[in-house]
Amino acid sequence: MHNVESKELNIHVIGVGGCGGNAVTNMADLCSHTNIRFSSINTDISALHQCKNHEVLLIGESTTKGYGAGADPEVAYNAAQQSEEALRTLIEDDTIIIMIAGLGGGTGSGATPVLLDIAKKNHIDVMCFVTLPFKSEGSKRQEIASNALEEIKATANATLVLSNDSLVSALNETVGLLSAFRHCDTQMHRIVEAIITMLTNTGYINVDINDFSHILSLDGDTALGVGIAEENSSLCSAVTHALNNPLVNEQNIVGAQGVIVQLTCKEEPSLMAYEEMLATLQALIDDTRTLIISGVTVASDLPYFGEVLIIATGIPRKEQTKRLGTTQKENVVPMTKLLKASGGGLEKAYLDIPTFVRLQGREQG
Repeated sequence: MHNVESKELNIHVIGVGGCGGNAVTNMADLCSHTNIRFSSINTDISALHQCKNHEVLLIGESTTKGYGAGADPEVAYNAAQQSEEALRTLIEDDTIIIMIAGLGGGTGSGATPVLLDIAKKNHIDVMCFVTLPFKSEGSKRQEIASNALEEIKATANATLVLSNDSLVSALNETVGLLSAFRHCDTQMHRIVEAIITMLTNTGYINVDINDFSHILSLDGDTALGVGIAEENSSLCSAVTHALNNPLVNEQNIVGAQGVIVQLTCKEEPSLMAYEEMLATLQALIDDTRTLIISGVTVASDLPYFGEVLIIATGIPRKEQTKRLGTTQKENVVPMTKLLKASGGGLEKAYLDIPTFVRLQGREQG
């Protein structure tokens, strides 16, 4: 990992393709931080014209003439290769890149691996948030998405995979299509916002950029999530909830090599609640050798008692997990059980979104 001690912290959120651009547009509207940059990259100039609140970059103009990649990832791959110099300039001052793309189509699937490769050559840490297509969209898009995801996971420091099919089961069936997509964007925004807060706010216990880079350098699968605690006594539930996002396949952190747990509270948490939270995390990891880096920040304007960010890396691949003799279901409480325990029903997932985000989402709708 590169040494960033003397370098200003520059966080760059980049949307690749139509899905990524839409997500970044929504995030840019919600984000209150000043030291974060938003960009969208596309082969389709008409899609970029919709991005009014952040910078844009058209790639492969000599090939696509600005009309898009025609759902062909190879066209987008070549477009990104042709615009390599422009892409390199776009990210040259970045410390961390958070890349967002929808897989299964052309630009997101084809251009994202090229940008990732450029970032890796420039020693920039990259987290990727990607969405998978609906199964009803057919096997061809599923195959394109699967191939792209394999490339992305091989290069990115961390990858969070969200499934469009999960929107159906996680949200009320009467929810509108665009509202469902905004919900997905909001889930990504929660994690992005928590990471930015962790790295830019001074807390009682700080997680700095070198801690973050070290955790991201660990080889293996990644789990990411944010859980909320309505009161001091529910910090343990927030840890479990962070790993049970209804839009993400169940996240197993058994045997993770490294974990960051960032606690942001409205007021000082009790020592007992803090220790119980860490003990809950340790039980989910089930490995005393794991490096756990914790941070604690007090933010008096938080709309609830606390928020817990979990970033777990170096998780053994599925075939390795089986050799550990422990399955995911034995270590992660299913979301349905959490919702039943809270008496909230499926819409509890929506209510767990911070109030200020929900309100802004309504205004946009």
